[in-house]
Amino acid sequence: MSLIVFDMGRRVETPVTSPRRRISPLSGISRTDAVEQQNDHDGELLTYSQQGQQEHDEHSPQAVALTSDIMIQPVITVESSASIGHAYSLIRQHGIHHLPVMDTDHRVLAMVSDRLILRSLVENNVRNEDPVIRIAARPVYCTEEDADIRQTARLLCEYHIGALPVLNDKEQLVGIVTGSDLLHVISDYGPLELWA
Repeated sequence: MSLIVFDMGRRVETPVTSPRRRISPLSGISRTDAVEQQNDHDGELLTYSQQGQQEHDEHSPQAVALTSDIMIQPVITVESSASIGHAYSLIRQHGIHHLPVMDTDHRVLAMVSDRLILRSLVENNVRNEDPVIRIAARPVYCTEEDADIRQTARLLCEYHIGALPVLNDKEQLVGIVTGSDLLHVISDYGPLELWA
């Protein structure tokens, strides 16, 4: 599994790397194969094609898509010295829910979310002017860009986290994946076939 754990910029766990496999998000059955158009006098009617379904059942298994295929980039980040208020304004401005907290060498130190900020302001004795690192969650669970999307989904579920920073082989931040990104892939590309 391609799980990497960082605590304040130091790597604390080295997982086994999976083999590199790739799939085009549009491979397999296409919408034109799955649906045939029939013209009626009253308008168009879309029905499932028996032939398209049969071709779908008989084609060979596809490889598993990589995390790099679905990650969001560039990643909006915040420096550890930034204020909680600044971090929250970045979250609101960009319409996101998670921010990696970085040090001056661009290493991932911690993660902060909109929920964590709001909960900390309400429940704890913190102010908007306090540094964001004071409330940020750590250690940070990360994944590699060549991890397959099934491993990424499993990490999000097993560790009950909303976002995974994605690192390249030099442990540099190259993207981020959330549960919403996985749902978008499923909804946009129809039937996905994930094979180990």
